[in-house]
Parts: sequence; C-alpha cells; structure tokens
Amino acid sequence: MLVLTPNPLPVLAASVSVTVLIVSLLTLLIAWWRPSYPGWRGWAAGHTLVVLGMLIGTFRPPQLEHLSILLGNALVMVGAALFVGAYYRFVGRSVPPALVTLHRVSVPLMLGALYWFTAGDDNITVRFLLISVYLTLCLAALLTLIVGQMRREPRLRGAYALQLWLFGLVFALTVPRSVTLGPGTQPHLTYAFTLPNILMFVGVLLLSVGGAFTFWLLHDDRRRAEMQALQDDLAELAFRDALTGVLNRRGLEGAYARWRGAPDSHAATLVVLDVDRFKELNDRHGHAAGDAHLAALGRLLRQVARADDLAGRLGGDEFTMLLTGAPQEVEGQLTHLTTTLSGGNGPLGCSVSVGWTTVAPLDPWIEALSRADAAMYARKANRRAPTLRFTPGVAR
Repeated sequence: MLVLTPNPLPVLAASVSVTVLIVSLLTLLIAWWRPSYPGWRGWAAGHTLVVLGMLIGTFRPPQLEHLSILLGNALVMVGAALFVGAYYRFVGRSVPPALVTLHRVSVPLMLGALYWFTAGDDNITVRFLLISVYLTLCLAALLTLIVGQMRREPRLRGAYALQLWLFGLVFALTVPRSVTLGPGTQPHLTYAFTLPNILMFVGVLLLSVGGAFTFWLLHDDRRRAEMQALQDDLAELAFRDALTGVLNRRGLEGAYARWRGAPDSHAATLVVLDVDRFKELNDRHGHAAGDAHLAALGRLLRQVARADDLAGRLGGDEFTMLLTGAPQEVEGQLTHLTTTLSGGNGPLGCSVSVGWTTVAPLDPWIEALSRADAAMYARKANRRAPTLRFTPGVAR
C-alpha cells in the first residue's frame, strides 16, 4: 500500500477537525438556543460526540494512544446511544426499555473491556469486534426506526431516504480502514497517509456536515408538512359548512368558478333545494331538531354527488348541487335524490322543494343560481312538482 513521506495525514486531520468542531459548535448552539421538535438537542449532542469520537479514535498521538482509544470509542458509543434516543423522541415514540437497558449495561462493560484490551493486552482485533457489535446494534435500531417512519410519514419519505443514503455512504467510507486495521497485522498503517485513512476522514467530514444538513432538512420537511396540514384545516373551515359537511357559499362560488374555467367543462344541471316551513320546525321542535334535519340532508347530498359534482349549503335551509355527469347519470342522481327525500315519514318529517336548471360554463354564478332558485320557488308556489317528505334517519 502506498505511504507518502513526509506524512500529510496530520494536516488532513487538523483540517477535518477544525471543520467538524465549527459545525458541531454551531449545531449545538442552534439546538439549544432555538429548540425545535423533541429530540433536536439530543441529536445535536449525539452527532457532536460521534464525530469527535471518530476523530479522536482515528488520529491519536503515540504518547496518548491508550487515552485516545478509550476516549474516542466512549464518545462514539455514548453519541450513538443519544442518536437513537433522539430519533425515537423525534417521531413521538418512547425508547424501548430493552434498548435503554442495553445502553446502560453495555456501555460500562464495553469500556472496561476496551481498557483491558488496550492497557493490558493491546489487541486491536478484539477492540474492533467489540465496537462493531455495539454500533451494529445501534445502527440496526436506527435504520429499523427510519424505514418504519418512511411508511408512516409519506411526506417525509425523501428526507428519511436521504439520511439512509448518508449513513450508508459513511459506513462504506469507513469499511476500508476497518478491514485494513481490524486484523491487527498492519499497525504501522494506523497513522499513515493511505487511501483507507483518507476515506475515513472524508466519512467523518461527511457525517458532520451532511448529518447536520439532513437532520435540519428532516425538521424543515416536517414543519412544512404540518403547515400544509394546518392550511388544509383552515381551508376546510373557510370553505366547508361545519354542520352539514358540504361546501359553504364561499366554497361553492370558488368551486363553480373552477368548473367554469376547466377546459373540459360542458353543460351541467344546477339544483336548488329548500326545506319548507323550516322556521315552524325550529319553533315547534327546537333548533337541535332543525340542525339534525340539515345535517341529514347534507349527508344525502354527499352520497348523491359524484367525484366531479358540487354540493353545498347556500345558507339557512337552502342547499344546491351542480351535477356535471352525462344526462342519464344526472337523471339517475335526481331520481335517487327525490326518491330518498320522499320516502321517510318520521316524527320530525318535513317537505323539501326542489328546482333545477341547465347551466353552461359561460353562465355566471349569480345568474345560474337565480334561474335554479326561481324554478324551485315556482314549484314551491304552485305545487305542480310532488311534495317530498324528508326524515333525517333516511339519509344516514
């Protein structure tokens, strides 16, 4: 293996160390001064300990070799434990008791074993195996958690995948050095300027800078997802009637405008429904009974409406639908609607007047609604159309 003389490894180690220290310090300051989601501070501390432990354990002066080995491995182990715990808190789950017990019991035992195989019998192979087993268990727990969250949080799948890619790349960069030094047959290459050592420092730098960036990205993606969910909830409140579950008047106007502007829009049927003598019903049976009728009517309209149709409450006891399907589909919807409304005769039954008109995408909302409203009131006045009976229980 090619070894350069003079050895430039100290320069590389110093450069990486300064960069890692700056990134770690900034990460810790941001995490403590501007706390974000649960686990943010624990991750920042674990991230700092892992990268510093890798540096200390990789580049160790001969006079401090034993101390560097113990301190470096101890920092990596504690940092890995903080890493795993931070991810569990970030996703809103408690760390499994078995994993907590593993960390609390194994860390002191591992450090004692490392001291034994460092101060007494300097056996690099055994040290390597001990650390590898512990870190493999931590990594397995972490990867299992991340893969599970990718299924539970589809909106964050990209950020989680980026972290998996980062961990995989860092692991791949550290493998050559582990393979070279693990058997303990080439101790003279520990501090040499070789490709495995260079890749090791690149992995440390990538974990420091890339780890901070990907975890920040994960937090930012979650914040974006929560903001989008909040906006969806606000839109639901702004454009949908809370009592009946159908669109309110503002939502109807916006949806009708989008239907008019769609390139594939064609003639449709605008339906207006009005509960007869609704004030008398409220006065006789109370507002709770009136609300029950309105809610049941809203459920019925949602059942009748197809995916591209509109159903909404204009206000009070007046509702409307825009039926956009083929003529035979619209006829079937109107038949189902009228049949269901006329089929019940419960103790709180009330009649519903229905009117409709054909509308084209060029028709403004107010004009189209006026025509349908006029048709409904004409039927209400002369009772040429059948009087429909409506009971809340029928529309469930």
